[in-house]
Amino acid sequence: MSYLTKDTITDVHPVYAKHLERWRYFWASFNGGFDYRNSNLAMLRRYMNEDQQPGQQYAQRLDYTALENSCKLVVDTYKAFLFRTLPVRALGNLNKLPYTEDFINDVDLDGTDIDQFMKEANSIAMIYGHAWILVDKPSTTSAITLEQEIAQGIRPYAQLISPENILDWSWVRLNGRYVLDYLKQKEHEDEKSLIVRVWTNETICRYEMGKEDNAQLRLIEEIPNAIGQIPFAMLKANPSHTRGIGNSDLADVAKIQQAIFNLMSEAEQAIRISGHPSLVKTASTDAAAGAGAIITMDETLPGELKPFLLQPSSANIDAIIKVLKEHQTMIMKMTHLEAVVGQKTVAKSGVALQTEFSMLNTRLGDKADSLERLEHKIWHLFQVWTGVQADDDFLVEYKKKFDLRDENNDLANYKTVREMNLPSSTLNKELDKQIARIVVKNGDALDDIVDEIDSSDALARPETDVPGIAE
Repeated sequence: MSYLTKDTITDVHPVYAKHLERWRYFWASFNGGFDYRNSNLAMLRRYMNEDQQPGQQYAQRLDYTALENSCKLVVDTYKAFLFRTLPVRALGNLNKLPYTEDFINDVDLDGTDIDQFMKEANSIAMIYGHAWILVDKPSTTSAITLEQEIAQGIRPYAQLISPENILDWSWVRLNGRYVLDYLKQKEHEDEKSLIVRVWTNETICRYEMGKEDNAQLRLIEEIPNAIGQIPFAMLKANPSHTRGIGNSDLADVAKIQQAIFNLMSEAEQAIRISGHPSLVKTASTDAAAGAGAIITMDETLPGELKPFLLQPSSANIDAIIKVLKEHQTMIMKMTHLEAVVGQKTVAKSGVALQTEFSMLNTRLGDKADSLERLEHKIWHLFQVWTGVQADDDFLVEYKKKFDLRDENNDLANYKTVREMNLPSSTLNKELDKQIARIVVKNGDALDDIVDEIDSSDALARPETDVPGIAE
């Protein structure tokens, strides 16, 4: 039994305290927009003495500087590859349960189907390093029949929870495996109160603590844990050496994105300043700068005192742009996306491109494997709540081989071989099908084209028509 007190309700795990600021940094980096610009994490660095200068220069720079959101690009690109082909599900006897279909189509009781739910889980994990998933079932105050549960919509559901809302936890080793034996979840927080839920293997307790002076801790609810375990699963984007967390895919990307954001501000400043020369004049000279401006001055004024325009150098703009491009390339390289979304400013060998695709395929395969294990855990907890064990026909399988390649290079190679008119109708048909798979992305149309190639003799040159081949 683990009860909270007024002094312990706000306690957090040491790992949580250590990582909270960086988690918020990753989240802000992914979201971009207004929150990124105005974050207290100071994404845009201030110039020395900028605040002491008149005119709100810093606020203007924030407003004028464009953000290239590389963090969102990385997360969304991986998600697009991972879920280009949706997972295969064969649920066996679980399909006979009256609420299995509802669970698939509305897994979180908020209208999200299970595929979209898994996409969101993957995104949260890539941002924070890991995501928590709760598989719960609404509690009832009295015993009711299965028919009554169905009528009232009482069934298992899944909830995706940000690491920011899992405040504390502990693990124990059971039968050689680590399992949760304590978890504290922040359910709600506003200016007035904090509500937390504490899970143990024996009980589930909900607490509320007001934020006014001398506020008292209140136990809202205490119920037995009906399944005798803490029904949380975890998806890790990348393994870590610390139990209970994963490593974010944005750990390095976010910092480079911030550097690009600041370089963009520098470039904007340099362009603005170099494009608007400063007018230098004496205090007594009537002068102004800009189109249509007129300068009036005494004809006897010495030459060295005559007004002139001071033109700042623009030489540093090219240097800034060069560093910007290097940073952009760095992000693509470290995420293995250079070959698919990066700017190919430098010609690469086929070996180099193949290496990039191989590394990306490996990363995608690892993430698909993690997603598959997570969904197996979700369905396991679904079975625990329903009391029905899946039979041998149960299957959940994610695509783990992506075979991403340099299609332009492949197309050129296929075309070269096809034009050789080798004396093999089978080979030529196969080359035509490979070309079709690259050119045509519509699945139904592609199937028709492949069938046409298989059934046609015209596409393949007869062996007897090839010069030098004896009949």
